[in-house]
Amino acid sequence: MKTIHGIALAIALAAAFNLAHAVNKPGVDAFFDAMTIEAAPGQQARFVAGDNLAGYFEGFTHSVDAGAGYVFKSGTVFHNYLSLVDGARNERASGRERVLPYGHRVDYANGSSEELALLSKQRALALRVSAAQPARLALRALLKTQGAVMQSDGVVIVAPGKDARLYMALATDRPFTLEEGLTLRATAPGTSLLVVAAFADSAHEAAARARALAAGDPIGDERRATYAAPTRSYLATNDTEYDKALNWAKASSRLFVVDEYGAGIWAGLPGFRENWGRDTFIALPGTLLVSGEFDSARAVLANFARYQNLRTPRDADYGRIPNRVSPDEIIYNTVDGTPWMLREAFEYIRYTGDRAFAADMYKLAVPYFEGAIANHVDSDGLLRHAASDTWMDARVENPTHQPWSDRGPRAVEIQALWYTALQTGAWFAEQAGDTGRAQQWRALASKAQASFLRLFWDGEVMADRLRQDGSRDVKVRPNQLMLASIPFDDFVPPAVQARVTRNAVSQLLYPYGIASLSQDDPTFHPRHENPAFHHKDAAYHNGTIWGWNAGFTVTALNRFGYQDMGWALTQNLGRQILGLGTLGTLGSMSENLDALPHEGGRLQPTGTFAQSWSVAEYARNAYQDYVGFRPDLAENTLAFEPAIPAAWKRFEAILPFGQGESLDVDFRRVHGGQRWAPAPARQGGAYAAHGLAGRRQKSRADHVQAGAGQDGDPGPAWQARDPRRPRSRKPASARFVCRHDRHAALRRSKTLPQRGLPDAAQQDALRGIIERHEYR
Repeated sequence: MKTIHGIALAIALAAAFNLAHAVNKPGVDAFFDAMTIEAAPGQQARFVAGDNLAGYFEGFTHSVDAGAGYVFKSGTVFHNYLSLVDGARNERASGRERVLPYGHRVDYANGSSEELALLSKQRALALRVSAAQPARLALRALLKTQGAVMQSDGVVIVAPGKDARLYMALATDRPFTLEEGLTLRATAPGTSLLVVAAFADSAHEAAARARALAAGDPIGDERRATYAAPTRSYLATNDTEYDKALNWAKASSRLFVVDEYGAGIWAGLPGFRENWGRDTFIALPGTLLVSGEFDSARAVLANFARYQNLRTPRDADYGRIPNRVSPDEIIYNTVDGTPWMLREAFEYIRYTGDRAFAADMYKLAVPYFEGAIANHVDSDGLLRHAASDTWMDARVENPTHQPWSDRGPRAVEIQALWYTALQTGAWFAEQAGDTGRAQQWRALASKAQASFLRLFWDGEVMADRLRQDGSRDVKVRPNQLMLASIPFDDFVPPAVQARVTRNAVSQLLYPYGIASLSQDDPTFHPRHENPAFHHKDAAYHNGTIWGWNAGFTVTALNRFGYQDMGWALTQNLGRQILGLGTLGTLGSMSENLDALPHEGGRLQPTGTFAQSWSVAEYARNAYQDYVGFRPDLAENTLAFEPAIPAAWKRFEAILPFGQGESLDVDFRRVHGGQRWAPAPARQGGAYAAHGLAGRRQKSRADHVQAGAGQDGDPGPAWQARDPRRPRSRKPASARFVCRHDRHAALRRSKTLPQRGLPDAAQQDALRGIIERHEYR
């Protein structure tokens, strides 16, 4: 592992472990009590849940009419439901409605309640109506379409209707009568009635699954499963609103993890329900790595590998993974999908130590680099590409397919990805014993690195791309910030990264997101969807805010000590997730926002109503950029690069890594400083005092204790003990590395003067162009 411009201190885990206690997570009920988002009386707000197979449920609070219902590509059958108590219908509009990651709960003035839970991996949902006193309870399924209805062995079967192909089966937990309008009414008074609706290609399969689920506790099981996934990793700070938004981001990102075309991550809802290469791997670390769902991460990587283009080396797309996998087509029009995949494959290995997986990625890397070098690499070692083959991919819908945002043929972030892909590919080659290719790819990475700095950077401004004639396009876009977030080492010198961060942030950052183009550009659009004036794609990457861009923005800010500025942005995004001050989906983030707020400062979400990489990046920032946990088990190292906001007075964290292992960390501000205390690694629910079991045995004579640092420092202070003094016990088998504020010197140097970025110490650290009355 490379240590860059910073303090790398190796400590024996076991010696430090006696300073901490295990993190106590809340129980299931307490967790969901804290996560609940309560809709305002009468508010109709969208909420969504996923089944982690191929479907999702879209509903609106206080309504049984709005929303798409339980959506499959094969057609929507179930739209909504309503409950009845002693023959009287509960009116959803008058209930107290609370949204949860798996569905919702509505309480009524008569003491009754109703619940919906979409069941993960079951292609089924569960409904329940409850009452304080015994009553004749009933539930009515409201369908989009239906065929013939029959009742057999205590199960109601609904044949597929128009534009649908799935059978639906309804089963209950107690005897019932089937009444008009698909109403299932309990035959005797009671305090609870459960109905399970299951969907399948055959009536028999649907009935069997519905019956089996109704015989158990499907809502309780779903609560426990939904709790287990986002709490495998855990972070609790003194800011409960942030904690709530973070847990929602983790739960929301997980709903996009599906198994429709093999393991994958949907890009967004409702329109991007396919496996998109670029989107998948940008979302993967925040969705599956920081959460410790490593088996799922491996499955997603392996599944995409099988779609690699291996048709012929003469094919311009040879070696690439797809831009999109869908039932109708597999397309490869993306220059960055494969580099992102190689990066995330390496990051997966860094989190898990799964070196065996490197062999699979080496097999993918060989044809990719052969195709790229033969077809797309120029004489400077840089990667060339089509004008709309980056993430800014909107094109005019006419025969010319002219790009709305021309990024060709050499874009800034593509070169950072190319360099990173070459470095990771060389590591895969070394693991496979192919030293020849490893040397070739590292040499090309060095060439690309030198050419990039010479051609893109003029000492003051970073180009967004090189045009066809080699001239520099200096449109101010956020892409340049990825120079600080994509590479695992420094692709460009830290001083350049600092200037780039200053330049981009000062022109693009608003309190609620970062614009895709400077307002000073003549093609800047303040509104995304404004059909009276322009096509929406004209604005798509020309001013419109993208939620996922906030992720690498926070990464860049935190690297240079401006975590308080990043934190203000994170807080605003959290309020968007929780539905405070926006019209977005409760518990999720949209694809886009209009650059200019609407009347009264209201933010207008646009694009998809829920986007995977938006919420995934929010979660990634928490663990990788604020807590700063970046394991590198490829080098048997657990690394911290923390950037703790001044507002964080304390936090507790559970940080997964390896094979079922995790590290508990307790942070406190005490006596004007900071105190860090790591606890032993958990393994299989118990503590493993040896740290990283089975990994490289390495004894060190020095160890470092968590101590008190200067308040305001982004990282902890670690007190080194004299290595000549005896220790009370043998050191752990792995190294625990704290990279402490690795660019601290830059913040205090002439390269990045105190006023180089907005002063984070001021009250309004995130004052943007709108607050400064500079918006035009």
